[in-house]
Amino acid sequence: MRYSLFKAFCLTMLLAATQVRVQAAIYSITDLGTLGGTTSSALDVNNNRQVTGNSLVTSDPGSSGSLLRGYSWTNGTMTAVPALAPLPAEVSPFNRFARGFAINDAGYVVGEFNNNSSRAFVFNPNTGVTTGLTRLSGGSDNGVAHDINNAGTIVGISSNGTVSRATRWVDSGSGYVPSDLGTIAGNTTTSGRAWAINQSGVVVGLSNNGTTSQATMWNGAAVTNLTSLGDGLQFSQALGVNNNNIAVGSSSTGQTVGQLIGTTSTTSITRAFVWNAGVMTELAPFNLYTPINNGATTNYHSVANDINDAGLVVGNSQRISGSAAVATLWQNGVAIDLNTLLPAGSGWNLLNAESINDAGDIVGTGTIGGFSHAFLLTAVPEPGTWALIIFTLPAAWIVRRRRLVVAS
Repeated sequence: MRYSLFKAFCLTMLLAATQVRVQAAIYSITDLGTLGGTTSSALDVNNNRQVTGNSLVTSDPGSSGSLLRGYSWTNGTMTAVPALAPLPAEVSPFNRFARGFAINDAGYVVGEFNNNSSRAFVFNPNTGVTTGLTRLSGGSDNGVAHDINNAGTIVGISSNGTVSRATRWVDSGSGYVPSDLGTIAGNTTTSGRAWAINQSGVVVGLSNNGTTSQATMWNGAAVTNLTSLGDGLQFSQALGVNNNNIAVGSSSTGQTVGQLIGTTSTTSITRAFVWNAGVMTELAPFNLYTPINNGATTNYHSVANDINDAGLVVGNSQRISGSAAVATLWQNGVAIDLNTLLPAGSGWNLLNAESINDAGDIVGTGTIGGFSHAFLLTAVPEPGTWALIIFTLPAAWIVRRRRLVVAS
């Protein structure tokens, strides 16, 4: 019993130390580099700290421009996702552009080739083959794959021959089969898009209700309208969902910038949100504009891109809508500028945080040396955290030794 109490005491102190680290995280930062060009971005990180996104390559022999290619990054090495066979990347305009949107824990990457007439793809790291995904219906295969879970289920958007629809692709063993997730309007003529899927297959995104598009959750046969901020009737979209079925995204509030700051601006205010069990909660941007906090660096807008199972949310805070400005972490609803959690003198300016895994690693895009680069943030303990562990455990051991001596 005494030993069990001792173990419980140690565990309690370790948990306390961990809580200290979470409450005051400081991150190391890794520049993920490029595929030879000048810029890159990161869009997703899995639980094995593998990353995907896109990057410029050095040159494109087939044109005057550069190839933008999807990649998989593992342990310091960035590797381009192969082009869709049998079209050579340097010859086919179809393969001149590519983006990796998501990577699961097995290293499968999904995304799009050619953003003018997109083709959804899945890359299998075991075979090294990139496969195009067939759209719902019609003569072409236009579509985009936005996410993939560890079961290999893919979600995104493709056409039913009339409009773009939220789509799920499942591997039948002889190829990926698309299915239509439906919309909150309940018909086949309104549009939708699936942005994310969790490990149990719950999907989030947006779909049209006949008037406007709103954040939507697909759970089995149920299609749920998550509504919006403000009066509940505004445009909204869900961009991420964790394994507790908690969704995050962005929504119009119904208020304009002019109404907020007292000018004639008619730009709609966009705010990040967390949706949990039917309740949508607004996440204010970092350095929110108020009548008494009205400097040039204050922000009006925010977007939440992802949430992990611990409830940590990442995204960005914006002064100008649609222009990422400050990579942001929300912890217990409080907005934190991720730049303030970097080592001093890092040289980075973090603009947008796109994804967070269950270990708390964060990826996104920032500027370093005048160029936009993909980054990986890895949480590290502060010296005080280690001090708490170092001084707590010997003290606990002394207490246990004294109890054992007395007992003997």
